[in-house]
Amino acid sequence: MEFDLPDGLYPFIDQRLPLADLAMIEVPSALEKLLRTQANARGVEILRGTPIELRCQSAEFPDATFLIYWPYEEDRLHMLAPKGFRVGVS
Repeated sequence: MEFDLPDGLYPFIDQRLPLADLAMIEVPSALEKLLRTQANARGVEILRGTPIELRCQSAEFPDATFLIYWPYEEDRLHMLAPKGFRVGVS
């Protein structure tokens, strides 16, 4: 993924966290379905290569915001999440 985010606070569910505490991860399948459904319902277009903040609502996430990114080279969405959510990276 080729983009840089400036230092600052970024959304993860109902929090805003410093960029230093976050990592870009592949969105879990069930959450990706929810994010795409919510984007479609709100008329928000998810474009490849452009990070966007997306708000969504569900029973699990009554009011959540995520920074999502759809890389050109992959079919799956990615999102900023706390570094503890990374799998397979030491």
